[in-house]
Amino acid sequence: MKFTTVIFDFDGVLSAYDRPARLADISRITGLDSATILDRIWESGFEDAADSGRYQDDVSYLSAFNDHLGYQLSRDEWIASRAAAMRHRPDMHELVIGLRKHCGVAMLTNNGPLAKAAFDRLAPETAELFGDRALFSCDFGTKKPDVKLFEQVASRLGSSCRECIFIDDQQRHCDGAGKTGMTGIQFTSIDDLRERLTHLGITLGC
Repeated sequence: MKFTTVIFDFDGVLSAYDRPARLADISRITGLDSATILDRIWESGFEDAADSGRYQDDVSYLSAFNDHLGYQLSRDEWIASRAAAMRHRPDMHELVIGLRKHCGVAMLTNNGPLAKAAFDRLAPETAELFGDRALFSCDFGTKKPDVKLFEQVASRLGSSCRECIFIDDQQRHCDGAGKTGMTGIQFTSIDDLRERLTHLGITLGC
């Protein structure tokens, strides 16, 4: 099998993600405790709906976010709290730079329209690296691990599913990709990823 495209998840792969840090920052701003924030935003299903494309743009998303939260976060406060949960991974970006000399690369993340609109502020290195091949689930009307998302993404990238490798920190997302014929790799460390890509015949670097 000749692979033409390697697709990376963002949170937990290209960038480390720490939700408790995000909750703590929102708590600092709002005075709400972390458990309440978690319940109103994530456990309520709001973020799942946003990731699946329920809100047409970043303005309607932020309005709904604040309605659920019960506090009016500004756009800058939302972005700052999201950034507080993220840590850039230069090692992964170097891997991507080496890979793209030999095959197509792309990013696929479960995220909503404000994360997309603010991506160049949240992750400037990643936004520059992937350009218009940084793909967000909200634009496809569904989210990982739905097989329809992976099929649409492969089509968008001009590849067949069987020509794609998908890398994610969650096994269930890799399983969803695998149902389309993609080769899924659960990310555990960069060293393991390098080894598994090499085993699949992917050239790393020069």
